[in-house]
Amino acid sequence: LDLKFSAFPPSMVWGCRAEFWLMFCVLRSLASTSFRTKCVPPTVYSSQHFLCDLRQPLDGSKAKFTRQFSKNMSAEGGGAEAKLAAIPDVEIDPDGKFKYILIRCHGPGDVSKDIVRGFAWAEFHDHIYKKVKPVLDEQQIQSEVLGGGKITHESAEKKIHVYGKSTGFGQADHSITVEKLKKKFPDYASITFNNEGY
Repeated sequence: LDLKFSAFPPSMVWGCRAEFWLMFCVLRSLASTSFRTKCVPPTVYSSQHFLCDLRQPLDGSKAKFTRQFSKNMSAEGGGAEAKLAAIPDVEIDPDGKFKYILIRCHGPGDVSKDIVRGFAWAEFHDHIYKKVKPVLDEQQIQSEVLGGGKITHESAEKKIHVYGKSTGFGQADHSITVEKLKKKFPDYASITFNNEGY
């Protein structure tokens, strides 16, 4: 406000200041329902300006809120990321030709990761998921199959080839699978894929 208080009698000036202060504090109290606020009498900085000091929540309340916020963030963010990080990216048989699926795991909050699972004992792609899903469920991790295909693994020659698709789940994005395999087997001479075959 930029009022020429000097143009009014002192009693009128202080009356206006008091009324404005009381009205502002009442409105502030009504708007603030979750925090305890205090409004102190106006501090006069000059003959034309004054300030109503609205204090922040008490230190104890602020600390309690901060601890609770940090705890929630840890449970929904950091805890979920740690839980997902503990799940191996790749689990496949060391040799042979077998079916595989690409699974997306969802932790609490907006965190996820993709994992590769492939085994020669699986007659169908869904047999792999039926084996993996209960393990993920026990850890409270939701999951979905993004697709499937086949893997030819030759550990002696350090070669892996990914190809084909799943009749039930459709074709996985083999490029994602290959990236996971390259991280799992960094010393391999060849890890390739194509979208042909069944």
